[in-house]
Amino acid sequence: MRLPLPRAALRALTALSLAVSGFTAVVAGSAPAMALDNGLALTPPMGWNSWNTLGTAVTQEQVVQTVDFMVSHGLAAAGYNTVTIDDGWSLSHRDGQSTDLVKNSYGAMQLYDANRNPTSGTDGTGFDLTTGHLIPDPNHFPSHVVNGKTLNGIEYLSWYAHSKGMKFGLYATDTYTTCQGHPGSLGHESADAADFVSWGVDYVKYDDCPYGPQIVGPDGYNYYTQGEGRELTRSMYARVQDFQRALDGASAAQGRPRVALSVSAQPVHTGVPYLLAQNDPARTDPVITAAGTPARQAPGYSPTGVWCGQVANLCRIGGDRGPDLEGVLYNGQLQTALRYPGNVRPGSWNDMDMMFAGWQSPYGLYGVTDTCTCHKPMTDTESRSEMSVLAMMASPLITGADLRTPADSQHTYNGVTWSTGISDSALAIYKNSDVIAVDQDAAKPATLVGNPPDSSTAPLVLKRPLANGDTAVLLVNQDPSNSQTISTNVSALGLTGPGYSSKDLWTGATGNVTGTISAPVAPHGVALYRLRPLPATVPAAAIGDGRYHGISAGGTGGQVLEVQGTCSASDGSTVDINTWWSSHTSEQWRFDPNPDGTVHITDNCSTSTQVHGTLTGPTSAGGRAWVLNGYDPNSPYQKWRVVQNTTTGQLTVTNEATGLALGAPQPAPTSPVVLNQPDAAAPGQSWTLMS
Repeated sequence: MRLPLPRAALRALTALSLAVSGFTAVVAGSAPAMALDNGLALTPPMGWNSWNTLGTAVTQEQVVQTVDFMVSHGLAAAGYNTVTIDDGWSLSHRDGQSTDLVKNSYGAMQLYDANRNPTSGTDGTGFDLTTGHLIPDPNHFPSHVVNGKTLNGIEYLSWYAHSKGMKFGLYATDTYTTCQGHPGSLGHESADAADFVSWGVDYVKYDDCPYGPQIVGPDGYNYYTQGEGRELTRSMYARVQDFQRALDGASAAQGRPRVALSVSAQPVHTGVPYLLAQNDPARTDPVITAAGTPARQAPGYSPTGVWCGQVANLCRIGGDRGPDLEGVLYNGQLQTALRYPGNVRPGSWNDMDMMFAGWQSPYGLYGVTDTCTCHKPMTDTESRSEMSVLAMMASPLITGADLRTPADSQHTYNGVTWSTGISDSALAIYKNSDVIAVDQDAAKPATLVGNPPDSSTAPLVLKRPLANGDTAVLLVNQDPSNSQTISTNVSALGLTGPGYSSKDLWTGATGNVTGTISAPVAPHGVALYRLRPLPATVPAAAIGDGRYHGISAGGTGGQVLEVQGTCSASDGSTVDINTWWSSHTSEQWRFDPNPDGTVHITDNCSTSTQVHGTLTGPTSAGGRAWVLNGYDPNSPYQKWRVVQNTTTGQLTVTNEATGLALGAPQPAPTSPVVLNQPDAAAPGQSWTLMS
């Protein structure tokens, strides 16, 4: 069995400790940098990438299986609509050569001087002599005839994904070689972009892998591996924008849709300031200039979170992650993502790397043939936590899990057979529409509530105001071993309303919040809530509770609604206000709901003349309310709307027939209760529950 080796391991083996880092740079030319506005990725992209499970062994058949699985299991419908092939899809030479790339002792592409003599390129000089087009590996990506036309193996997968209603992505780099040593696009931007567009590629993952020796500068400082030739003299920003412009130009020339661009490199390189060209746009770009240039860094070698959104739609802001949850917690990529909210907007998203939710080790059966903790899969609890953090930060939801059936994803190694296919429980995590909605919201990403955690196991709270006025709140237990009760409150969240409805987006539990939000959270677990402001008025809490209540009119010093003459009054008597006596059944009222959303209100009398009389309204303003022993469900005069102010708790009682409000215009005992036009300034129209 061919086992894909993680990028980090391969780079370590080739002494490339900094190989996937991000140079920061800018726009070509001297014009001020502008934010990329290509109309793409207006919400964080969602989909699948081949690397974490299939590595360089990825095949056409596996990608077809993945597309079919995503469509048939509801992932495409849930928004995961793009399948992307990572590094290793092409041959190790272009079609202008008959043999693979010539490399030097450091694994870098061999560059040559003007006389075609080999040169190290570490002084920024040297030429790449390769020519032609990238060639899909025919052993992994064979050609097919579709509708009478022969499509190469990559073009075929693009066609297949589109035929299933999905999008297709492909990998390239802004360096001479890819991270796995295949031809990169540096110096070949126009040809590669034109090919990608003609093949129907919708999305490009653009990496940065400068191989080469360590570079010691004139100042004696060891800048470590930074690349060779143009990798040293042209900033990453400029190289990315070269390709982005080439993609746009190819799309326009071919009359095809634009292509979304993802910068996959991370900000680890220090840069080589004395080699960066004097006319490089990073030196004058206002965004990079404003961010400043740290010592021993070239202008623009700041994190991608500073500048990337000007030239790409997705921006990696940290290193490669593994299946351990710590990679997305505060001491991992979360802390970095929190630093760069300005890079997050429709069309530009901070990328926290591929998801490991539901991922199973392809290197062996974990716990049996593969016991490396670096390959330990996440639990479902940790998978929910990973997705929650990414959703709060508006990060793309691109998974590296094996999205294939158990039969298609079966492996056998050293006599052990297992499947890397995603489990049903992990699949359900990915399809949680409430959490996806948080991720796809157009609002700014989350911020930290309170002080930063003082240890790697301390809990933390994130809040994210959403576009419709709701607020997402995430309680995170960073401790991998112990449960914690985590709490916050509406004041700490900056919420000033009287109350909020609450939904736990993982359990579905609902409730109301007026002060504290608190939950016991499992080790490495989360509680994710969506809070929605309660309206200024809600149906009164007394409706349907089966109890009798006294209600006092505002501005009357505590006088309550009663049947005038008490329960000895005759049928059809009017109502007034009087001194509150909790034992007087004539001052007790029950609020029962009607099927149409209205309420009928009855007293607690049970005498020969008063038998649970129904409150009834007059036909015109100024008329007195009265009680009738009978209730007619067809009479709107016996139906009421009773709402409660969520701030004061006071009730407003409005007649369904006339829209007039029940009120006590006079404060004296035995004063009549009448109906008038609703008036928020009339204290007698506000009623308070006494019991």
